[in-house]
Amino acid sequence: MKRRRVHSTEAPINATRRTLLQGTLALVGGSAIASSLGSFPAGVLLAQARGAAASAATGTQLILLGTQGGPNVNLQRGEAASAVLAAGAPYLVDCGYGTLRALVQAGLRIADVTSVFVTHLHDDHTSDVAALISHKWTGGSAATGPAATTVYGPYGTAGLVEGALAFLKANIDIRTVDEGRTIKPATVFKGRDLSAAKVTEVFRDERVVVRAVENTHFPDRARAKMAYRSLAYRFITPDRSIVFSGDTAYSPGLIELARDADVLVCEAMDTVLRAELLKTAQSAPGGLNIESVERHIVETHSTTEDVGKMAAEARVKMVVLNHLLPGANAQRGGPIPDERYIEGVRKYFSGQVIVGVDQMRL
Repeated sequence: MKRRRVHSTEAPINATRRTLLQGTLALVGGSAIASSLGSFPAGVLLAQARGAAASAATGTQLILLGTQGGPNVNLQRGEAASAVLAAGAPYLVDCGYGTLRALVQAGLRIADVTSVFVTHLHDDHTSDVAALISHKWTGGSAATGPAATTVYGPYGTAGLVEGALAFLKANIDIRTVDEGRTIKPATVFKGRDLSAAKVTEVFRDERVVVRAVENTHFPDRARAKMAYRSLAYRFITPDRSIVFSGDTAYSPGLIELARDADVLVCEAMDTVLRAELLKTAQSAPGGLNIESVERHIVETHSTTEDVGKMAAEARVKMVVLNHLLPGANAQRGGPIPDERYIEGVRKYFSGQVIVGVDQMRL
């Protein structure tokens, strides 16, 4: 498939496929840093990438905080979370388990996170929301409290924040009495439900514009029975446009949202894993007519080939594979090599493809 050339102010990126940090790069002011990673130790490469990125006074950075697909706790990948650093300010996308620790590891202050964008309300995207609220409040001044913080997301997000505050009630009551705190968390932590059946601007400040659209993570049969939805986001800054697919199957809405974007951060499921899950689902009594975890995974996530199709149709410049399935989950024969994720995308997309890892900066 021939791709239309799109002018970009960013230098081309060369990604190796040999080490755990395949494609780990730092883009500083549009320059490609560490274009060839060679065989340097992972720790050294991460230190170099973080140091180069930290030295940039301006420019937009993408930081992958958690790249594991699905609810899974392991030592290699955290649950879903990313940050867009625009003019030095962090905007958090999803907040799965391990996000707070990943923020600190990335050199970002929890106190500076004031805008959180949740793609949907599955636990692997929201588990650290309560922890973020709690630690921002307890880490702030007893007299002035933390900066006002809003969690944006589809229907149910406002309720999620209210539930987190209810969960923290005992902690809040005790510290209010024992530590003289005067700021009530409910006055500074808010949730806001978003609606974006079509591409819609949902946020704007002096650094970034955010657009959203519903993706296809929830099949029509499920959507008919509930008000919950799943969103994709596009962050637009003066120098970059970064799109987050969220969890989704092939999605025309996502393609429209991602049109000509600099970066598409897209979930990716290994095609071999999908075939195995489909076989399991079909062999169960009732087959695919019975709701099951296997059916959910097969029907509501993007294979690497789906990612390639959407990226090509949207004419994006770069694809960063994220929310990887199986990711760090144990597989027969050991971990899946990055080449296997990439080859599915390559069937349809000829641009740059990077397999994401935790703490990668772009």
